Amino acid sequence: MRETETGAALEALEQRTGLSTRLWSRAFAGLTAVTFRERGEEAVHRLWYDVLCGHQVGHYREGLAKLGIGDDPPAVAAAKYHYFTNLIGGLDMEYVEESPRKVWIRYLAPMWTYEGVAMMAMPGRLRRTIFSAWHPRNGELMGCPRLGYVGTKFIMEGDPYDEGYFIEHDRDLAPSEVMRFEHAEHTPEFDPARAPRLDPALWPPARLARARRNFSAGYVRTTVEMLLRSHGAETTWHIVRQTARMLGVQLAHDLANRVGVERHDLPGAAHLLASVLDACEQRHRVEELGPTTWRFVLESYRPFADDAPPGLREAWFHLPAMLVRVLNGRLRLSREPLGPTAEAWVLEDAGRWLY
Repeated sequence: MRETETGAALEALEQRTGLSTRLWSRAFAGLTAVTFRERGEEAVHRLWYDVLCGHQVGHYREGLAKLGIGDDPPAVAAAKYHYFTNLIGGLDMEYVEESPRKVWIRYLAPMWTYEGVAMMAMPGRLRRTIFSAWHPRNGELMGCPRLGYVGTKFIMEGDPYDEGYFIEHDRDLAPSEVMRFEHAEHTPEFDPARAPRLDPALWPPARLARARRNFSAGYVRTTVEMLLRSHGAETTWHIVRQTARMLGVQLAHDLANRVGVERHDLPGAAHLLASVLDACEQRHRVEELGPTTWRFVLESYRPFADDAPPGLREAWFHLPAMLVRVLNGRLRLSREPLGPTAEAWVLEDAGRWLY
């Protein structure tokens, strides 16, 4: 895979990855929000905890190597990992290295997960769960039992950012000591000139664009896996279905504007669907069957596995179906399974109002 695109090729790549990142990051946020709505506060705390623990086990050590920070002091490496990976994922961050053994990180608003006023509807202590799931486990994964994390500020509790620091102690920590909370009124000022930077030779713009897309895709996959583990298929498909439908309602006009759809007719809707599939790197082909019918044949299923369960495919299909319905109430999108790893979408102009 090329990582050195420039000019028009880079601009096109950034447009595609920006579209899929937008869609998948909203999907991740939506899955957690619908879980809260449908299953309650305990369920959303558990989901976030499981998602982050599962994601960390699969990515942390590999990430240290990819970022070239594995040989840094533990507190520095842990803070740089969160600083860099979240910058790559599209979050605004701050980093303050007070010493090689004590390093601050801040996650700035607006929140990547719950944009707008959505964070006000979520449990106020959810961020404490989120930080408790990941940050205190870094020492264990790096083989440093002296490393702990202290959470000091949280946006959902009225602070200006989420903040805390990694600290390497002089002794091994007991499990109850690895994660602490202590409010700190005054903390070090961020100096952009002293902040660490990704090596541009290793992380050119093309690689950053793809990494941002993969960042959001990974969270969607892991969230569905954890929902299945905790709630079983029936409840999970219900949560996915509700999320997909509401994403379609919320994002239809936004996505259409992003891909330049001006006319909300059959060709316009077909262009929107094709653009979304292209942005998500789906293997697919488009067939214009006649003046009132287009057909899309999908041969992959990102961000999920190509052999995703039929229930997940049916539930997730409510997203493109709702995109079409919002765009034009005379249009209809239907789905036809084509074996375990493929399916067809048929887009039709019914010539009359359907809803």
